[in-house]
Amino acid sequence: MKYKKILSIIAAAATAISLTGCNNGASSSSDGDSDVGASPAGDGQTITEALPSGVSENGWEFSQVAMGGGGFVSGVFATKEEGLYYARTDVGGAYRYNKETQKWESMSYGISEDDRGFMGIAGLAYAENEPNKVYLLAGTSYLSGGRTALFISDDYGKTFTRTELTDYIKVDGNGMGRGNGERLAVDPKNSDIIYAGGMSSGGLIKSTDGGLTFTALDLGTDTTTTNMNGICSILIDPESGDENGCTTIYAAISRKGDYNIYKSTDAGATWAPIEEAPQGIMVQRMKYNGDGKIVITYADTEGPWNNNRSSGGIRLLNIADDSFTDITPAKKGYGDVVIDPSDPNRMVACTENIYVAQPTGAFGDEFYVTTDGGKNWKLLNNDMKLTDGGVQWLATTSMHWCSSMCIDPNNTNKIMVVSGNGIFSCDNIWDEQPEFYFFAKGIEETVPYELVSIPGGELVTVVGDYDGFTQDDAAEYGNVHSSIGGSMTGLAVAADNTDVWVKCGSDESSTCFWYTEDRGANWTRVKNSPIEGQTAYGGSVAVSADGKTFYWVPENSAFIFRTEDKGETWTQCEGGLSSKRLVADPVNPEYVYAASGSAFYYSSDRGKTFTANNELTVFSSVRPVVVPGTEGKIYFPAMGLQVSEDHGKTFTRLDTVANCQAVGLGRGKNDGDPCTIFIWGQPTSDDPVGLYWSEDEGQTWSRINDSNTEFGGLGNGKFVYGDFNVYGRVYISTLGLGVVYGDQISAG
Repeated sequence: MKYKKILSIIAAAATAISLTGCNNGASSSSDGDSDVGASPAGDGQTITEALPSGVSENGWEFSQVAMGGGGFVSGVFATKEEGLYYARTDVGGAYRYNKETQKWESMSYGISEDDRGFMGIAGLAYAENEPNKVYLLAGTSYLSGGRTALFISDDYGKTFTRTELTDYIKVDGNGMGRGNGERLAVDPKNSDIIYAGGMSSGGLIKSTDGGLTFTALDLGTDTTTTNMNGICSILIDPESGDENGCTTIYAAISRKGDYNIYKSTDAGATWAPIEEAPQGIMVQRMKYNGDGKIVITYADTEGPWNNNRSSGGIRLLNIADDSFTDITPAKKGYGDVVIDPSDPNRMVACTENIYVAQPTGAFGDEFYVTTDGGKNWKLLNNDMKLTDGGVQWLATTSMHWCSSMCIDPNNTNKIMVVSGNGIFSCDNIWDEQPEFYFFAKGIEETVPYELVSIPGGELVTVVGDYDGFTQDDAAEYGNVHSSIGGSMTGLAVAADNTDVWVKCGSDESSTCFWYTEDRGANWTRVKNSPIEGQTAYGGSVAVSADGKTFYWVPENSAFIFRTEDKGETWTQCEGGLSSKRLVADPVNPEYVYAASGSAFYYSSDRGKTFTANNELTVFSSVRPVVVPGTEGKIYFPAMGLQVSEDHGKTFTRLDTVANCQAVGLGRGKNDGDPCTIFIWGQPTSDDPVGLYWSEDEGQTWSRINDSNTEFGGLGNGKFVYGDFNVYGRVYISTLGLGVVYGDQISAG
């Protein structure tokens, strides 16, 4: 062995300490130094974290607003325990299926904002005969310093121990090739033996103590690849070795033009290339078929969206002599294959990034089935059915980016397949007309940008990729906006005329400003751009209280624009330079407010002119919020939390808030009570950064979340809002968990 390094880990258990709100504007609390919310562990530490029941020790229960999937699920797994499934996503953490509630539950609520890169799960594995033991290989190249860690659980992902691996390997859960796998493997005969592969750096490492320490293995070749996907798949021969562990291991490297599958017959001590393995295509996944063979899927590139339609295939590798048999249904790129554990001749294969018609009329991947070991395959697309599983907006979507599949060992008629928008399942895969249905209840991976809780009305959101949603109940699927305008970044509702909504989006092909005058039943896209000779897109919007004046500050402009004829003509506002956030006064339609990264602005003439508040120091373009039914009262996160009662002409800093990154308002407990105030920040500098609320206009604060409910921070949307119809309910934006909402368990 040319190179060997021992990763030495000192185990340190952390004790969770109760967090409670206190009087006089401060929260009396203490976090253990070793939980997820603390500073990241240095080399040689293990961190124990209580992830996620969804209930904080401060008495709040959290869930995710039901929109329906929305993001790429990069891996799905069915265990020997009936009804126990796991899934991993590229930016939204990992999930476990709860058969009692028939809902997927997040295993990643406890990830802190500092550690948000660990929401990218590059590999998932579990112990074959002890599926309560689950392992996550996590990291994102562009977040949290690109750190990589292994999360280890023996209680189905309710609590985890974390081992930092950054000095040895690096992975990217949102990188190209993220649907390959698995690059994490647990020995089926000894769950203390774990193998993990690096993507952007590092090679293959091995642990013999359940992931507490690792040794670097030398494959005799450079495993760093130009596509930054490195070791893309690891397979352990379950028939080899004894109770001390299997001896035969295969590792695939994401490359072409050279050996790309290596084999060890001495538990990783020495390695040799499989010389007959195809070198002109890339390994996607490897599956043991129960009969001494490995089924390998191939594509032209690493995927999930850059594969060549006409290059790839499926090969059968005979472990006894390392010979290959081509069993490709049609020459295309394939994501995965599942094998009936009771009959290795029965298999289902799916393509990856092939766009052909599916039953809904939308275009997505192909599915093939064989009952004779791959000699003959049947294309299912013409015979299969596809239903939305109760998620209305998915009725016209497809199964695509199908990089991972699994078959339920307790019900071999049932398979699951991942998609760019969630998970689909089929309960009768061997029938002549198998029926796939959306199977992702609880998985929410949309990227939220704005939310409005209309007093006495609906919950309205705009999100990346899927436009936005309108719903009466956060827990029940609503309706996708009929505009289907792609990614939306801004949203506003006229306070005194709540039939009128406006929004803007990031489509650069034409002006991306929309309005509705019937509560979202019909949307109109404005044709004229406010920027002369240039398409306007993105940014923030507002609408006057009476619904007559629309405001827009596009992402690609330093100016605010206004229109009083629904976008037929636009006028550039005077002042308000470089604003990023807009909000209209909820009572007086003459007033509108704006915030840039360095100033707060107000206008008293429907936005014709904006005046800067020169007494207020601003360091970021955070959201100002207004109090429904109250003229001129504004809360603004700047140098703590500021409040104005004169339309933003003067502000007073609340001395009960040391740090405020976002603020929102919600319904008071009783009619006539002041709005509840929610912040993401710190009442005092000694308090942990988190979610707090006040029912007495900011005089005192209590913490809502705890170290096990941090959700990776506020993500792209960076908002915190209360609900104006449900007392005590709070919404926050996240990086990859959609909109998280919390309810007080004993709100009465």
